[in-house]
Amino acid sequence: MTEAPTLVASIVLHRPDEALLDAALRSLAAAVAHARRAGALGDARLLLVDHSPAPQPAATLGAWRALCGDALALEYLSDPANPGFGAGHNRAFAQAGMRAGYFLVANPDLEFAADSLTAGLGFLAAHPARGLVAPALLKDDGALAPACFRYPDVLTLALRLAGGHIAEWRSRRYECRDRDAARPIFDPPVVSGCCMLFRGDCYAALGGFDPGYFLYFEDFDLSWRASRRGLSAYCPGMRVRHHGGGAGRKGLRHIRLFLRSALRFFNTHGWRWF
Repeated sequence: MTEAPTLVASIVLHRPDEALLDAALRSLAAAVAHARRAGALGDARLLLVDHSPAPQPAATLGAWRALCGDALALEYLSDPANPGFGAGHNRAFAQAGMRAGYFLVANPDLEFAADSLTAGLGFLAAHPARGLVAPALLKDDGALAPACFRYPDVLTLALRLAGGHIAEWRSRRYECRDRDAARPIFDPPVVSGCCMLFRGDCYAALGGFDPGYFLYFEDFDLSWRASRRGLSAYCPGMRVRHHGGGAGRKGLRHIRLFLRSALRFFNTHGWRWF
């Protein structure tokens, strides 16, 4: 009998919203349990990489472990130096070593549908050439949020930061809304990094995230590299609710980080102005 594959999940924290994180842990544990019952998954571990200024108290860690229950073995790593989002996930992958048959990158503000991992793992089993799966992302109201993007251009990104009707018109093609969101999309140019399911050997072959990105565009960089190798896909059956927001709504510091990362991305992969 073939042994069920293992999963290592990684969530990077920085002053987390407790209610959102509680929902993420509870729903991820339920999704792991569902996949295990379906025979799609064996052992599963969650590494919480905490970049908050101070480690979490023991009572908080105990509460988080209780939410994970028997489904997820939780390991907590504190790093107040905060080397960045991608570097945190790289550390989790390095900590897991060869135990990561599959590697799940997840934000702390997600809620997983109960069958989400079952669907994602089943998709990868059915498409062995693929090494990265992006799920269907849902907004708070249940509507679809963008999960796949075409290669970015400077004009579109500037309009999206500014907002307004022109940005909405410009974003339609950029967000792949001209594609059928109910069907798989193979090799989308870039995908959202809030939730990415990798084969462990694919993540290793790609070298993980580029730690030169502190925040923003590290997901575009990694998924663009995956897409150019024919490794990525969008799986609409894997459904995840995302409670996050855009950089333009988070203040000037986030806009500066966004622009700095955009500069690195375009300098690395090529500039497109419009």
